Amino acid sequence: MPALQKHVLGKTGSLSWGTLTFDHPTLAGVQWPFFDIESAQPGATLAIIAGMHPNEVDAMEAALRLKDHFAEKLVRGSVSILPVLNMPGLFEHAEFVCPVDGKNMNFLSPGDMNGSFSQVLMHEVLHEWSETADVFIDLHGGDLREEVARFVMCQMTGAPEFDERTRALAHQFDADSIVEFAVEQTNNRGRATNELPFLGRHAVMAEGGANGVFDPLCIEFHFNGVANIAQFLGITDDHEPAQKQRLNVVVSNFSKVEAPISGRLYLDVAAGEQVVAGQRLGHLKDIYGIPQGELLAAHDGLVLMVVNHPIVNQGEWLISLAPLPANTL
Repeated sequence: MPALQKHVLGKTGSLSWGTLTFDHPTLAGVQWPFFDIESAQPGATLAIIAGMHPNEVDAMEAALRLKDHFAEKLVRGSVSILPVLNMPGLFEHAEFVCPVDGKNMNFLSPGDMNGSFSQVLMHEVLHEWSETADVFIDLHGGDLREEVARFVMCQMTGAPEFDERTRALAHQFDADSIVEFAVEQTNNRGRATNELPFLGRHAVMAEGGANGVFDPLCIEFHFNGVANIAQFLGITDDHEPAQKQRLNVVVSNFSKVEAPISGRLYLDVAAGEQVVAGQRLGHLKDIYGIPQGELLAAHDGLVLMVVNHPIVNQGEWLISLAPLPANTL
């Protein structure tokens, strides 16, 4: 029995588009837009998702531009794109979570077909829609209250040949940083890019954007990275990768700086900045404006993400700080 249905609304050359529905009863009544681009020649298959967090508009815009790119440039294999994964949250401008069950899909991989809406959706996307993809790409970046550097994440498994190919895929992006999660890391698990490699599947995740508004440089970052991966896989043959301009520093993880109180946040740093151990990242005041302490860098690092709205909740993830290798600063 098929687990999903595609309802084609239009077709131009190698490109078809329409709505996708899943047969699982928990997902009944929701339709997802899709694009498929298929070449007549055999080759690698690429699965791309965006809009897991529906305010991350640069990623979604890049997905739309990529369908046009592949409609023109694909010569082998196939590309499938889901440009808006969190459809229930799209027009509600939902931050981080799916409004159906209040869960953040980004940490629910590999999914659970017996779970709630978001868990089932992640299971169906990973194990049905993209089951045969050679590479899975998850595009993110910049919800309404955050600023995110242009960086890429991929998961190491300890299998040298497999990891080297995953690494090569991630390095197709021109990034501020490439996070090659170490095998033993456990504090940053649950993303598709973390879990699929342990199932023998290559995956990368790209971040870049801020505050739910278009940033041409971030759109270009996502677009070029995916286009470069396609060229690397040999499914396009006339895309010329641009010379890299960013730091592209490799790190193995990142730490999370959380809000010790609910109150007002005053940042001293921005996404993409390099800091040294002990440097003040920001300070906090309570609702009366009384100082309540400082946020200090625990180590030399690169700021990957900041929450840039001044009102924060206790325990909220405010800053992602990647430890920099020696001699980087």
